Amino acid sequence: MTQHLNSLGKSALLILSNTIIVLPFMIFIQIAKGTSLLALLPFLLFYTFRMTGVFFIRGIKTRINSYSLLKLSLYAGLLGCLLGFIGSFYFPFYTLSGILLGVSAAWLPMSNTSVNYYLKNTNQLIKGKTLVSLLLFLALGFSFVLSPSLKYPLFFVFYGIVHLLSFQLVGNLDNYKVDPNDLEKASYKYLILFALFFVCLFLLRSSRLLANSLEFDYFIFGFFFLVTLYIVATNFFKNKIQRNIPRKLSYLTAINGAVGNYLFLFCSLYVAGFYGHQHLFLQFYLPYVLGIVFASKVKNLLGNNVKTYSLIGIFLGLLLIVFSPLFALGLFLTSLFKGSLNSSLTQDYESTINIVEDKRIWVKYTIQNIGSILHQFLLMLLGSLIIMKNGLSIKTLFVITSTPIPTARSIELMKSWNLIATSLIILIIIAYLIYPKIVPLLKKSK
Repeated sequence: MTQHLNSLGKSALLILSNTIIVLPFMIFIQIAKGTSLLALLPFLLFYTFRMTGVFFIRGIKTRINSYSLLKLSLYAGLLGCLLGFIGSFYFPFYTLSGILLGVSAAWLPMSNTSVNYYLKNTNQLIKGKTLVSLLLFLALGFSFVLSPSLKYPLFFVFYGIVHLLSFQLVGNLDNYKVDPNDLEKASYKYLILFALFFVCLFLLRSSRLLANSLEFDYFIFGFFFLVTLYIVATNFFKNKIQRNIPRKLSYLTAINGAVGNYLFLFCSLYVAGFYGHQHLFLQFYLPYVLGIVFASKVKNLLGNNVKTYSLIGIFLGLLLIVFSPLFALGLFLTSLFKGSLNSSLTQDYESTINIVEDKRIWVKYTIQNIGSILHQFLLMLLGSLIIMKNGLSIKTLFVITSTPIPTARSIELMKSWNLIATSLIILIIIAYLIYPKIVPLLKKSK
């Protein structure tokens, strides 16, 4: 009986780990209607805490391990669902829900991955039930096709149930043991990153509230991009924070974060602006999650060259995304091979012996989020340039992606943004693949 309950909990935790980032994002971005700060706060705070939470937990003095962080994430997520349900009837509670679900989204995937590797190494890994995972997946997806009056409360009820089921497994893992010497020391640099990224992201995502000139909009985006670039250059590329990670692995991890941000942020905005909010489930959520679910199967078929083949697969998926009729297929392929790349990188970090065992995945998510945030500022700068070219305010970009029904103008702008944003990722991947071959040639020419 206990084995069946643990298997049920594993299935729920698997769904939760793979959707905690994207599903609340889709809900809160639909809730964020209007131009008042109160209307936007749930989405802004969810997104900002989700992107910066890893820097906060690594910057405070704590002896918390991955198992404790996983439980804390589940408690935060469960309370966030409860407050979200109440928010369906009294809006201000959405704000607290956004904070708690954002924290959960920042901590749960990395802590769950760390715990899974521990269980695997100690021969305690429990397999979930595919049918249960499928039913939970369909139940969550079903809530998105309902009217707003039913969609929001039912989503938080269903998601709260998934959290409760996950506790069935996590509550029985009381034998998780970590050497106290393996608990990483805090670093003020992470708190600085948390504060700077939090402010930058909050301003970036709330910029549609600014009723300023086009030049000032451009200055805001450019200024915060330069701040981010400076932070990355001094703390990441000079290898001060992540001293024990090979540079090539760091670069690929950052690219993995950039591709993840492209899928998570750009593709959702593109579907909203090009197809309309009513198509978010079929055009974005379904191919995105299916790609993640089947990624492990594909990874096993790629042999020893997982990273190279995954990058090629991502490249092909991106080419399909450029052609709108094949957008969903391209999104599925990109998500599929991004998932296999992510799994391979996770294995590399788990085998990095000069990093404390319990914090190896934490380091991966730190570098990954830096790449994701850097890409986000590049992406939004490109979006602002397209808007500028058409003589419009940056506010127009967010209004377009917030309008339930697409217009001829939104479709045209999304086409341009798709071409540029997708080309950016393609160029980054090409640069990574050809760089090792170019360097020897440059050295010979000297």
